[in-house]
Amino acid sequence: MNMFVKMQNHVVPLLLLLHCLSGGKVTKGQGIEVARGQDADPDIGAELKEDRQKVETERTVPQLDDIETQNTEARLVVLERLVMELKRDNSEKENRLRTAENQVLLLTAENKERKVAFSVALGINGYYGPFETSTTLVYKDIFTNTGEHYNPLNGVFTAPVRGVYYFRIALFGIVVPNSGIHCNLRRNGVITLKAGLWEYIVMSQHHVANAAALLLEKGDLVDVELGGTQIYDDSHKRNTFSGFLLFPVAANV
Repeated sequence: MNMFVKMQNHVVPLLLLLHCLSGGKVTKGQGIEVARGQDADPDIGAELKEDRQKVETERTVPQLDDIETQNTEARLVVLERLVMELKRDNSEKENRLRTAENQVLLLTAENKERKVAFSVALGINGYYGPFETSTTLVYKDIFTNTGEHYNPLNGVFTAPVRGVYYFRIALFGIVVPNSGIHCNLRRNGVITLKAGLWEYIVMSQHHVANAAALLLEKGDLVDVELGGTQIYDDSHKRNTFSGFLLFPVAANV
């Protein structure tokens, strides 16, 4: 009998321990009873459950150091992406800025080329000519030379763009009988139109003029050629050469 009691004292706590570890509860009617007078701890199951929960918590919850490391790495990734986006945005903005600047330069150049107008006078006092051969009139007295496409050193106008230009030439002379005055507007050395007259009867003063709208290519040269006659000029600036761009024309028109 005493041996049975001793075995019961050892077996019952063991069964209680196993039952608690399996998550079960000890209730009356399960066929297991705690002997009266034994030192059994009624809270042992709760303590074991609490210990198990602590172990599970330690397994699933990362340590503080790990959390800080992960946050730092995450922040670093975000910052790197932000820097890349800012660099890309800045690069795109710089490209747009350069494109805009180039467009401004092109438009400025085109606008400058389209502002073409000149009007010049011969700038002499007295008779001029006649010469043995035809000669280019070099108009040195400049009224206006917008764009500076007229060259006062050689009397030649250079077309800056392809387009339609208007030109006018005016000539003045004191003509004796059986003589005259005349000049030619030339494009690239080829006569385009003439201005002149012939006097048969008496000495007289004469003004002659002519004008035309010409389609020029970029780089075409226009000047005025004096024929084998004599002209006259003074402070009234009677001999003039003028021209301006009416409108540009595209190359395929």
